[in-house]
Amino acid sequence: MISLKHLLNCAAILQPLQDINLNQQLNFITDSRKYIHPGAFVAIPGAKVNPLDLISPILDQGCPLVIYQKNAENDELIQKLSLKFVTTKFLPVSDSVTFLQQLTNSHIQEWKTAHPHHTVFAISGSNGKTTHKEMLSFILNTIRPNKIVATEKNNNNHLGVPLTLLNVHEQTEMVVLELGSNHPGEIKVLCDIAVPNAGLTTNIGATHLEFFGTEEKVFTEEGYLYYAVKDQLKDKGFYLINMDDPFLSTLPLFPGAITYGENPKAMAKVTFLENGAEINYKGESVRVINDSITGRHNKLNLVTCAFIAHQFYPNEKETIIQAALNFRPTKNRSEWIEFEQTPIYLDAYNANPSSMKAALEGFKNAVLEKNMSLDEACVVLGDMNELGESTQKYHREIGQFVQALGFQNAFFIGRFSSFYLEGHSHGQGRASAALFKQEYRTEMLKKFRIHFIKGSRSLQLESLFDIT
Repeated sequence: MISLKHLLNCAAILQPLQDINLNQQLNFITDSRKYIHPGAFVAIPGAKVNPLDLISPILDQGCPLVIYQKNAENDELIQKLSLKFVTTKFLPVSDSVTFLQQLTNSHIQEWKTAHPHHTVFAISGSNGKTTHKEMLSFILNTIRPNKIVATEKNNNNHLGVPLTLLNVHEQTEMVVLELGSNHPGEIKVLCDIAVPNAGLTTNIGATHLEFFGTEEKVFTEEGYLYYAVKDQLKDKGFYLINMDDPFLSTLPLFPGAITYGENPKAMAKVTFLENGAEINYKGESVRVINDSITGRHNKLNLVTCAFIAHQFYPNEKETIIQAALNFRPTKNRSEWIEFEQTPIYLDAYNANPSSMKAALEGFKNAVLEKNMSLDEACVVLGDMNELGESTQKYHREIGQFVQALGFQNAFFIGRFSSFYLEGHSHGQGRASAALFKQEYRTEMLKKFRIHFIKGSRSLQLESLFDIT
């Protein structure tokens, strides 16, 4: 819950705050289906639905405050609702999203002022943002239960970030905040709302090139978080710099910044183990072991998150290491499942060239570790979306990469399957997961001993297994 006094800091409000108890505390929600009384409802206009048409049920429960975007249609609706629900206050704003962002910024600034040693740890980057968020929040919640607020699922945009931060309460010590962007300038908007004082940019890759154009512009966007942290705290914020990334390694050091990676120049040196990884920094090591994650990239993600946790809670090292051991991947994201007694590596959540390569390399290692041959493996790749003019190039390169790794049994699904096949001479293309499902279930599952499934979310490759 947050105090209504923060309404005073919202320039988007269009009328005096009369008859509103500013000392009252309420939860703010944007989905009327998830309303819990008492709560304030912020009506965010939808593309097809006006949320004010759906709020009678929450008004029946006594919703005390509704914030709505002022226009002729809404004014007419509110006039009718206010006659029926006389105890509810209806507050017009110039823009509902702007209001939510201003409210959030006021709330988080007050929290940080009251608790100057508490942290908003933000994560940006092309790949691995959600994985880092899940790993770090899992570890932190283990050592500081009920004192950590983290982004739910991948609610990392201009609405998800405010809704996450509005969950911050008096007992919160640390926020783990995922920042997403697919258009220039979005990371700046999110940083202006959250004012992070610590962070990490995971890596820079060929993501959302349809909107950014080049990887250099991706770097400008994703790397903005570094400058937001650096500038806010006058060079004293905590920031991790990935020295193995050719773009991020060019970021200048400042007090509070720590470089990490296999690069010999890294301050925190990463070493990979058979079933985990280790980071050595200033004579102390953090070693994590976990047999449930696959690939060097995920080993790096996990040891990085353990290292971050140890930097903030240095007396909890053993608990941190145990928590890292207990971490399990979230559903449909870099997870091993068993279907009809067959091991399957499933990542049906996201795909871009760099994440494809990392996952495929990890899968190959897993196949060999299980004493299987690559001829016993089936690889199913879906489209990689939002690559713009580079779509054909990158799909062809990944097709070549799959073949170079030694995977001959490859199936490419979606609009760009023909581009994959330009790079893979033995692969087969299918138009969609729905059209491939019967063939896959009746033939491929029986023919091959181990499977790899990865593609962009729109492909819904998890539907091959009737997973919901």
